[in-house]
Amino acid sequence: RFFPRYPERELLITGKLFGSLIQHQLVSSITLGIALRYVLEALRKQVTSSIFKFGMCALEQFKHRLVEWPQYCHHILQISHIRQSHETLIAFIQHALAQPRKEGPASGGSAAVAA
Repeated sequence: RFFPRYPERELLITGKLFGSLIQHQLVSSITLGIALRYVLEALRKQVTSSIFKFGMCALEQFKHRLVEWPQYCHHILQISHIRQSHETLIAFIQHALAQPRKEGPASGGSAAVAA
């Protein structure tokens, strides 16, 4: 709620920290779901907005965990402006979706978001 008010530099630093918390599994369960939802909401904003840049910066930090959340990947793939302007990310996500998934609490994207 306060992120859009941050100056761009501080927002990018926050994005890096936010994504790193997810990457290094320092948030879990409900908090993880909320964090992932914030990033997804940011990615849905205009590409030129600071909040979108926050989302991309955060996502870059934890993109190697995307394989754990196939539903989350599908939500990202549905964002048309990302599909149009971030082909490398789209290819990475499609590759992550093609990977065999382990069964367990992390699979299926339940902690991610119900968008």
